[in-house]
Amino acid sequence: MARFRAWLSSSLLLLIVIPSLRAQSLPLSSGSDAIEKLARPAGIIFSGAVVRIEREPAESGKPASMRIAFRVEEAVRGCNAGETIEIAEWAELWARGDRYRAGQKVLLFLYPRNAAGMTSPVAGDLGTFVLGPQNLLRLTPQQESFLSSQSGVRPIPGESPHPTKARAGLRSFRTKDDLIRPLRDARP
Repeated sequence: MARFRAWLSSSLLLLIVIPSLRAQSLPLSSGSDAIEKLARPAGIIFSGAVVRIEREPAESGKPASMRIAFRVEEAVRGCNAGETIEIAEWAELWARGDRYRAGQKVLLFLYPRNAAGMTSPVAGDLGTFVLGPQNLLRLTPQQESFLSSQSGVRPIPGESPHPTKARAGLRSFRTKDDLIRPLRDARP
């Protein structure tokens, strides 16, 4: 039993550490390259709305998890438009607060599901884009930096980053559709 607990603790630690390491090791040459860097390791990419959030207690050696159901509006990879998909995330990822809320619209880049059926956003929070009215992106400061890291564009002091349509360096990624167009265009 002690060996199992040690293995479980190590596995859970890796689930936390590896995504943060990947986030730090993504050198970029442009915003479009940034999206490709998020898309490459993703097993599931879609935009949609959060339908349901449930906590599942730990059982039979599995850690506690959060089950989140999404109604897929636009599928890019690993799902179909119109379907409801469910993902499971390690519950401890929610320790800082709610990661999603019912009704919220998002664009997600998710790693493929692991052996336990769990997944998480690619590069941590960088792989979760919150969508506002008219599908405008509501970027976090980290996402702004990620998308514009090599273009030399930095926020103008006092300028609001939400929504981003006024940001010159991010103008090509004003909406969800602008962000995923290169991915759709690249599909065979």
